[in-house]
Amino acid sequence: MTFLGLWQMSVFESQRAGTAQARVAQQVVSWSGDQARRGQADEVYGRRVSVTGTYLPSTQLLIGQAWPLRVVTGLRMTSGETIPVVRGAVNQGEHIAAIPKGRVTVTGVLLASDAQPSDPTTSKVYIPAKVEPALRLEVLAQDWPQPLIPGYVTVSSDAAKASGMRAPDLPLPETGGGERNRGYALQWWAFAAFALGMSIVFARSAGRKGRGHSEGGRGTGDDG
Repeated sequence: MTFLGLWQMSVFESQRAGTAQARVAQQVVSWSGDQARRGQADEVYGRRVSVTGTYLPSTQLLIGQAWPLRVVTGLRMTSGETIPVVRGAVNQGEHIAAIPKGRVTVTGVLLASDAQPSDPTTSKVYIPAKVEPALRLEVLAQDWPQPLIPGYVTVSSDAAKASGMRAPDLPLPETGGGERNRGYALQWWAFAAFALGMSIVFARSAGRKGRGHSEGGRGTGDDG
């Protein structure tokens, strides 16, 4: 029953991953900061979006706690907002691609702010550049031009390689997955726990009966 539960959970995880990948594969959305102001950001998180604007060289920084690091540059959109763009990744000693000049159109997956690192003090990166352990929008908002979009764009691996950098990590958001399979997994584990508990109860009961018969037998012998 334990192994059946593990199998059902693996099915749940694979379905959830498939759902996230399917969302990325949907048609590209032409997106702007105006849509973010109207509260439509949630509708396109995890999907590919196309944004147009001009890069701000002064905003460039590296993200991560170990090599390779993500290269992030702010893009001032035509609507006036700034959105972080993960242009690629670099390993130690590798060249960071030049920032494109002029008006550009960038296509990538729109993601929400990274989770807070569990231990941001363990960074193994020592270079003369600004490095943040995670892409936290509330941290960028302290220094970047306002208003800041509630999300960031990660370009495709092909786009990163075309610019001369590595493909960046793409931390896709979690989706619902097959809730029925997760329920089955929990049921199997509940059955396993019940079976184990009842086995312990039966074993103790049998042990008490065995001791009772043994003591009764010894008493009969003494009386005789």
